Amino acid sequence: MNILLLSNGAPNYHYFFNSLAQCFHEDGAKIVVAVDSKLSRDTNGLDALGFEIYEFPAYFAVHQTNPALLAKYADRNLNAALLSDFERAEVYGIWGTKDHDYFERLKSALLSYFEEIFQRHGIDTVLYENVSNTLAHFALFVAEKHGARYCGVGGSRLPGRFSITDDPLNDDEPAEMFKAIRSGEREVAPDVRAWSEDYLSNIETIVPDYMKINGLDNTSLIRKYVKADKFKRVLTVLRHAGDDSYHAFQIGNPLRTYLNLFWRSVKRKFKLKLIRNRYEQAVEGESFLLYPMHFHPESSTSILAGTYLDEYEVIRNIAFNLPQGMKLYVKDHISAWGYPSLAFYNKVRKLPNVRLLHPNAPTKLLIKQSRAVITLTSTVGYEAVLLGKKVFMFGKVFYDFHKDVVPVANPAALFALLKRELAREVVYDKQYNVDFVCAYYSASRSGALNLMLKDEAAHNVVKGLYPTIRKYIA
Repeated sequence: MNILLLSNGAPNYHYFFNSLAQCFHEDGAKIVVAVDSKLSRDTNGLDALGFEIYEFPAYFAVHQTNPALLAKYADRNLNAALLSDFERAEVYGIWGTKDHDYFERLKSALLSYFEEIFQRHGIDTVLYENVSNTLAHFALFVAEKHGARYCGVGGSRLPGRFSITDDPLNDDEPAEMFKAIRSGEREVAPDVRAWSEDYLSNIETIVPDYMKINGLDNTSLIRKYVKADKFKRVLTVLRHAGDDSYHAFQIGNPLRTYLNLFWRSVKRKFKLKLIRNRYEQAVEGESFLLYPMHFHPESSTSILAGTYLDEYEVIRNIAFNLPQGMKLYVKDHISAWGYPSLAFYNKVRKLPNVRLLHPNAPTKLLIKQSRAVITLTSTVGYEAVLLGKKVFMFGKVFYDFHKDVVPVANPAALFALLKRELAREVVYDKQYNVDFVCAYYSASRSGALNLMLKDEAAHNVVKGLYPTIRKYIA
């Protein structure tokens, strides 16, 4: 087994994936590492692993655009694969202005970089999380061309479960499982059905594991930055402030990027005090659609709903296409409130038919009181179908095959779509939803995945999950 481990600046993820790679190595696998920058190589402790390492910026710096290689991959949406890092660069102030040649050379360099690694080492497996950024996206493209497997390890909406996908952008395993269960081709074990029924019975109080551990709702600057590991991080960043920032496209100049991140948090802290009085309350008896705001930048939007990154434009389009007498409740995101500009909040409040709700407004209660949920890719939509509500979906997500999900294929025709679909009452089918959860359960794996753990804690998680991941790849 020849494994390519991807490594970048995702906070703390390297503890899990380094340990996972070591487990594979101890089992006889050959491991090579592709890393996004010198900073990540240092921060993630890659040299201590003893594997061969390929730094992308060094490769990019000497690469000349290869039109033939770009043509070879013209069947892939290479430009869309840039969007996730483009959004991060905009939000965090990483890139500045780049000319058109830069992006062509970047696409060519990424393809050539991975092509050479695959050919040199006979790579058959890429090991990382779900496709969440440009580096991973291009690794997936090359893996597909070479008949290799992309092993994306990620979280699940089900407590105590995690996911492994070999095509994170088109994961149809839950849909296939569901079809087999409904047709009788697949029999569900009694314990799985009992678990699923219990899960549905408690859906109003269950919180997904990933929402408990991401820490993004922490708005305290002291708790966030006054830590020993943050001081160590600053020293590491200072050591790499003179690195080639032009070709380290994911981090840019690390000193400038981290100062921008800190300043963003400071501005958020002050904005939180100003936006509290901009929120409204739900009105009893009012007919409304619920729109949950999303966190930016995040792969769930930039990769799975990239056409709709400007949430103000999405909200405005919905507001001006609502059926008569209906409101749109826009619920702020607990992990993101205060990050959008004050101008964003003011513009949303000015829209007709729109009420802006506090992030702590009771989501499950709002779902139950709503006529439907309308969303890009949110977990709120997943919870809504399980609570018997219709969901209008702009993006692509694992639960979009559910009978109560209505794709928004053409935003220009939204009014007609809303009128037609809202006139059709949802008939709650408990057995359908039990089968749906059984399918999702069967497409996931047993084990709680926490990618934010460090050192020994991360290694202990790996020890518990490794046999399952090893079996999946083998």
